[in-house]
Amino acid sequence: MLSLVVCVKQVPDTQRATLDAFTGSIDRAAAPAIMNPDDAHAVEMALSIRDEYGGRITALSMGPPQSADVLRDALALGVDGCVLLSDPRLAGSDSLATSRALSRAIRLIGFDIVVTGCEAIDGNTGHVGYQLSEFLGAPLLTQIHRIQIEGRHLSAERIYGHEYQRIRTPLPVILAVNAAANQVRIPRLADIAAAAEAPITVIGVNEIGGSDDEYGLAGSPTKVLKTELFTHSRQGEIIEGGIHEKVERIVQILRARNILRY
Repeated sequence: MLSLVVCVKQVPDTQRATLDAFTGSIDRAAAPAIMNPDDAHAVEMALSIRDEYGGRITALSMGPPQSADVLRDALALGVDGCVLLSDPRLAGSDSLATSRALSRAIRLIGFDIVVTGCEAIDGNTGHVGYQLSEFLGAPLLTQIHRIQIEGRHLSAERIYGHEYQRIRTPLPVILAVNAAANQVRIPRLADIAAAAEAPITVIGVNEIGGSDDEYGLAGSPTKVLKTELFTHSRQGEIIEGGIHEKVERIVQILRARNILRY
């Protein structure tokens, strides 16, 4: 039976977040918490693999006790079990220390396929999938369009520039996905209610092993100097005239914005 582990992260809703005036970092206590959007698509990917090939899905999250909320979201979507990696010694971990801790938790669970989101909206580093690949010694596949599993091998069709690339690799394997991979299913009310009462396994550094200086701030070489929130604004313009006048105006706009350079 396939063992699938899907990594999910609780993040602040960056569209509604504020910055701490002193540290410049996101005020996580004030911002509403949600499941990282790419991770929802990772859950959907794991569910689609299980639906077609069987197996068991374990959702794994690292964070404070309230991170159990996103695990319950994953349970409502249909995963089989959840593990919360929570320990004060993990606080302040950057992507490297986080990946180290997650990889050890994944080994503890046991895995054939690990599915993650491509990046988290609170950091946007996109590092974790690659770092898990190194720590676990398993290949990482991204930009996945279609998957087929035959025995102990996985074949993936992935977007490669303007073409599709087909890759075949032995298990175990790590998949990193984003919104382009699928459409996330909507949980039923009954499943949401059942998830609220379901047990969640909680583990810490004692269970995954390692020394304190490998985690948290001590194990994190990355130093955040500044964090800034920004929003994209959009505006429309109605172009009047005949077809030739409209085309000429569009060309002028594209040249002015350095999109066309001839």
